[in-house]
Amino acid sequence: MLNFSSVSRRTKAFTLVELLVVIAIIGILVGLLLPAVQAAREAARRMQCQNNLKQLGLAMHMHHDTYKVFPYLRSGGGQNRHTWSIQLMPFMEQGNLFNIYKTAISGVSQTDGFNNHTATDPVMVAARQSQITTFFCPSRRGTPSLSPITTGSTVLGMPSDYAACTGNISAAPTNGVFRLVNSNHMRERTRMSEITDGTSNTIMLGEKHIQLNRVNDPIQDGVIFSGSEQQTYYRRGGATWPLANSNLTAPNTQFGSWHTGVCQFAFADGSVQAISTSIPGTQLGFLTAANDGNVVTIE
Repeated sequence: MLNFSSVSRRTKAFTLVELLVVIAIIGILVGLLLPAVQAAREAARRMQCQNNLKQLGLAMHMHHDTYKVFPYLRSGGGQNRHTWSIQLMPFMEQGNLFNIYKTAISGVSQTDGFNNHTATDPVMVAARQSQITTFFCPSRRGTPSLSPITTGSTVLGMPSDYAACTGNISAAPTNGVFRLVNSNHMRERTRMSEITDGTSNTIMLGEKHIQLNRVNDPIQDGVIFSGSEQQTYYRRGGATWPLANSNLTAPNTQFGSWHTGVCQFAFADGSVQAISTSIPGTQLGFLTAANDGNVVTIE
């Protein structure tokens, strides 16, 4: 009879070579899967950015439904002047924030009917620094995000990855849905009927170009509520201002994104479209002008 207790027992184990082979295989698989995971994450971020623009476009239309005009670009130039972003607040479920800006606070001055951005009152500081994620492209930044209101200032507030489109010329008055003018700023508002090139062919808002390592730079990426720095709240497109083809492109008041190969826009009809960064500047200019007679359709 066989005595099992006398049988030597051997424990099997991986050899060093086998372990190295397994590690190598795992490394190869990770190398193959990582780009796919990163691509999936970027696709999700791009979709969120698209949804942000959709929500901003919807708010623009709700403003137009209420007042029969789109918001004006700005109330004027200067730190305590306000921009289109403040005017959208009641239509973005941000009525409380809008009311804070509109309601007089003892000791706080008002400009153009709104409490000053530079006020040191704690309520106004909190309002200025409110984080509204609809204004942030997740491919570029997360929250919290605060920018100086102008160069060298200690006044911080919420920036934005999106800017209003003023057309394809720089001389005031400009020819976009949002018109940049030198005076009577709050009267310069566009009706939908004035977009004679067609609302589906005219850019209203888009991703603004911000250079790599310049997020929260006050010139390119200042406080979106304030009219202090022009590149903060508007951009233009045309032969002189083609889309930035990377986040290393020098700033030139142009649109651009951190999505690979495309920049996303909200059109005046409320639709959102991604446009290739290789689009000729002249063709882009036809899309940014509201009534120049050059109608271009993006396929």
